[in-house]
Amino acid sequence: MHKIWALTKIMLKGGGSSDDKKKKNRWWLILLLLIAFGSFALSVGMMTFGLYDLLSTMGAAQAILPLAFGATSIVIFFFGVFYVVSVMYHANDVQILLGLPLKPYEILSAKLTTLVIYEYIFEAFILLPMLVAYGIKSGADILYIVYSFVLFALLPIIGLVMAAIIVMLVMRFTRFGKNKQVFNFVGGIIALGIAIGFNIAIQTSVNNMSADQIIALTTGQSSLTVLFSRIFPGIGFAANALIGSGVLAGLWNLLLFGVCAAAAVALFLGFGQLVYFKGLAGVTEAAAKRKSLSAQELDKSTVSTPVAKAYVVKELRLLTRSPIAFLNCVLMNFLWPVLIIVMLAGGGQIDTLKPFVKTMNSGLLIAILVGFGAFISSANAITSTAISREGKTLYFTKYIPVSMSKQMNAKAMSGILLSGVGILLLSVLAVFLGADVYTAVIAFVLSIVATVAGSYAGLLIDAARPKLSWMNEQQAIKQNLNVMLHMLLGVLFAAVIILPVAVIGFTEIVAILYVAVMSVVLAAVFRQCVISKSAKKLEQMDV
Repeated sequence: MHKIWALTKIMLKGGGSSDDKKKKNRWWLILLLLIAFGSFALSVGMMTFGLYDLLSTMGAAQAILPLAFGATSIVIFFFGVFYVVSVMYHANDVQILLGLPLKPYEILSAKLTTLVIYEYIFEAFILLPMLVAYGIKSGADILYIVYSFVLFALLPIIGLVMAAIIVMLVMRFTRFGKNKQVFNFVGGIIALGIAIGFNIAIQTSVNNMSADQIIALTTGQSSLTVLFSRIFPGIGFAANALIGSGVLAGLWNLLLFGVCAAAAVALFLGFGQLVYFKGLAGVTEAAAKRKSLSAQELDKSTVSTPVAKAYVVKELRLLTRSPIAFLNCVLMNFLWPVLIIVMLAGGGQIDTLKPFVKTMNSGLLIAILVGFGAFISSANAITSTAISREGKTLYFTKYIPVSMSKQMNAKAMSGILLSGVGILLLSVLAVFLGADVYTAVIAFVLSIVATVAGSYAGLLIDAARPKLSWMNEQQAIKQNLNVMLHMLLGVLFAAVIILPVAVIGFTEIVAILYVAVMSVVLAAVFRQCVISKSAKKLEQMDV
C-alpha cells in the first residue's frame, strides 16, 4: 500500500510546475474556478429542492437518490473514458513505470486511485449538492451524513472500471486511440458535441416537460432510476442505503454496495494484468506521414513567400495541427456564436428577442457587438499563449533571420484572423436576430479594430510573464494564468465600450465615433507597447 500511495502522489503531481512564483499566483485561478463551478453546484441544488417538492406531493421524493447516483455515474463513465486513455496510456510516466521494479497490480492500483480522485471533482459539483439538498429537505440525521461520505468515496469506482475495461479492450485489439494527437483531437470534438447536445436536450426538456412527465421519469418500473440501476450494478444498494440510513437495512445496503465496489476493483486488477500492458504497445505521440513528391510539387512547395505571410501561416498551422491548441484556441472562435444559438433556442427566446433587437438603438447594438467581439479576441487564448506555447524552443525565435517585432506582429495577426472568423459569425447571427445589414457591417469593421487591440493586449500579457516550463502543451494553454488575465481584460474592454453608450444614451453617430476612437486608441497603444517593450524584452531574455 505504501508503494501505491507513493505512486499516486507522483501521478497527481506529474502535471504540476516547479515555479514557486507562479504557484503563489494560482489562487486567483482557483478562486475564479470555484465561483464558476460553485454557481453550477448551486443551480443543481436548487433544482433538487424543486424536484423534491414536486415528487413529495406524490410520495415519491425518495426517487431523487437513485436518480442522483445514476446521473452522476453516467457523467463519471463518459469522462472516465477520456481520463482512462489519458492517465493509463498517454501519460508521460507510463514508459518510466514499466522500467521500475513494480508489480503490475501496484501500477494499476495507483492508476485507478488517480482516476478516482480526478472524478471526485465532478461528484463535488453534481452529486454533493443533490445529497445536501435532499438531506436538508428530508431532515436527515447523522447516519445519513456518514453514509453519504462513504458512498461519495466509493461511487466513481464502478463507472470508472466499466469505462476502463472498454478502453483496455479497444486499445488491446485495435489501433484507435494509440495516436495521442488524433485521439485528443477526435475525442475533444466528440466531447464538445455531446456537451452541446446534452445542453440543448436539458433546456428543451425542462421547458417542454410537464409535471406528470417528470414524475413518470423518476418513478415506476420504466423510470430512469430503474434504468440506471440496471446499467450500473450497485446503484440500487447505494440509494437504499441512504433511504434506510436510520435502520439496519441501510447499513446492510451500504455493505452490499461496498462489496460491489470491491468486486469492481478486483475485476479491474485481474483484467488489467491480462490486457492493459499488452495494449501499451504502439502508443505514439503523433503519426508520421511519408509522401513522395514529384518535381512540380517540390518546386511549388519551395517557392519563396514574404516573411510576414510565411510566419503567419506557420502560426496558423501550429494552431490547427495541435489538438490542444485547436480545441482551446481555434474552435473557441466558432463556439461562441453556437453557444448563443443553443442558449436562445433551448430557452425558446429567439422569437422574443427578435423584436427587441429590431427596436434597439443602433448605436447601442453596435457597441454591444463590438464589445462582445473584443471579448472573443481575449477569450480564445491565441495571443495570450503565443509566447508560452514556444516553451523551451523559444531560443529558436532568436536564431531565425526575422526581427522580434515582425514575429510579434505575425503572432498578433494569427489571433486577429481567427478572431475575425468568430466576429463574422457573430455579425451574421445579429442579422438573423433582426439587426439590419448596415448596422452589422459597421459593427464588424469596428470589431476587427477592437480585435487588434485585444490581440496585442494578449501578447503584452504573455510576453510579460511567459509560461515556458511545461511538460505538455495542455499546461501552456489550459493551466496558464495569462489566459484568465487576458479574458478579464477583455471583459473590462467590453465594459469600457458598452457602458458609456448605454448609460449616457449616445446617438448612432456619436456611438460609432466613440467606439471607433476607443478601439483605435487602444489598438495603437497596445501595439506600440508590444513592439517597443515586449519585443525588446524577449530579445534580451536568456532562454
